[in-house]
Parts: sequence; C-alpha cells; structure tokens
Amino acid sequence: MSIASIMSKKVLVTQEDATLASVRNIFTQAKFQHVPVLNTMHQVVGIVSVKDFYKSFAPVMDSGSEKTTELFAQGRKVRSIMTTPVVTVRPDLSVIQAAALLVEKNISCLVVVDDSSRLLGIVSWKDVLKLIVQRHRAKRQQEEEE
Repeated sequence: MSIASIMSKKVLVTQEDATLASVRNIFTQAKFQHVPVLNTMHQVVGIVSVKDFYKSFAPVMDSGSEKTTELFAQGRKVRSIMTTPVVTVRPDLSVIQAAALLVEKNISCLVVVDDSSRLLGIVSWKDVLKLIVQRHRAKRQQEEEE
C-alpha cells in the first residue's frame, strides 16, 4: 500500500515571509501539528512543527507579558524557525518505507510532493499508526468470524 492512500491532502500552508502570528492561527484553529512552507512557485521549501513554533518563543516566555509575546510573533518571520531542507517523498512510497524513514530520520511527518516539489499532502506517524490499528482490528474481526 502506498502513502497516497493514507496521506492528509487538506493541508494548510504558509509562506517564508509570513509572521509567526499567522502560523499560530493555523495551529490553534486547524489543530494541525505541521505546516509546510511554500515559495512563490508553490514548491515546498520548509516545514514548521508545533514544537518548532513554541521553541521559538523561549526568549520571550520569561517576560510574562502578552504584549511582548504578541510583538515577537508579529515581528518574526516563518523563515527564521522553519526546518529546511524538508524530508520529502513521492506518493508511491510504501507505508512500510515511510514508517522506516520516519524512524530513521527521527521525524514526525513526511511531506509528499510531485516531481516539481509541489505539495500533494502530508503523512505523519499517526497516519501510519492508524493504518496498523485498522489492519489489526480487521484481522482480529476476521479471525473471530471464522
């Protein structure tokens, strides 16, 4: 089975010059854990995780001031915290190969792109785990019916 069958296709994205405040809105409203960063040609050039986002606020967290935090979020750009280069894969990659890559690279998602590096979707470790659980349940149910 390929990752095309389990990847999330509805992905919110951001641009390199977007502010951290705009990314915060994506994380809080859409409940995504990863936001791909696209260039002006709609190619994937980076990714921001929730972990990256909150880690970037460490310098202002001790201030205790919401105003300071908000100014920081408005003044900083996505390019300053995004991870690059991004681990990208093609949609025909097998789920097993994807799982191995997630473990090998110690990352939590893979960005699925076409031959022009344009975003097609994202596969996270949760997507892989969901498939394993579904298959296990189906197998168990089949065994119980026999």
